[in-house]
Amino acid sequence: MSRVPSRVKDKELVDERRRAIVEGAISVFKQKGYQKATVREIAQAAHLGTGSIYDYVKSKDDILFLFYENYMNSFYEKLMRSDNENDDPRHALAGAYRSLIEVCFELEDQVMLAYTQAMYMKNRYLKNILAREAEIVDTFKAIIVDCGLSDHEAGLAANYLVFSATFGVLRRWNLRKYYTKQELTDYLIRENIREFMETTI
Repeated sequence: MSRVPSRVKDKELVDERRRAIVEGAISVFKQKGYQKATVREIAQAAHLGTGSIYDYVKSKDDILFLFYENYMNSFYEKLMRSDNENDDPRHALAGAYRSLIEVCFELEDQVMLAYTQAMYMKNRYLKNILAREAEIVDTFKAIIVDCGLSDHEAGLAANYLVFSATFGVLRRWNLRKYYTKQELTDYLIRENIREFMETTI
């Protein structure tokens, strides 16, 4: 649940308007970055009046937090909806990792913005976003522990896998000219899951 206060009490209307604000913010941030973007531009992109946008947020900082909150929730929900159930934890790990990479490609503009604009996130909001990311890491950590690694080793491996899944997106400016998303996905799985697949439990 969002920690951003709203003057409007109708939850459905608030959710609807904030979705529009986030979509508008993504388009403006993508073109200009967070620092150069203005609330007026975001309001225009969201098809809202500059005055009425303040019924749903108090500042541009709030908008950035709503973007991150929406991004992390969408990322987590899409990942959790993926069918990765498998009796063999190694195959479950490969399936979960493939799903993670696919979600990164599906939300690639948000992934790029999340990594490039994070420095502008206020500390009061940052801990909430990091807590959500930790849930994704913990999901992988649990599977990796089942693969036979210690809790300590699994924590490091899980963090690495979650970060490495963004490789095809963060390097898209170069990679997209030469490789398809499928080639990048297959490469990442082959290189990063191979050790687990070869481990005897």
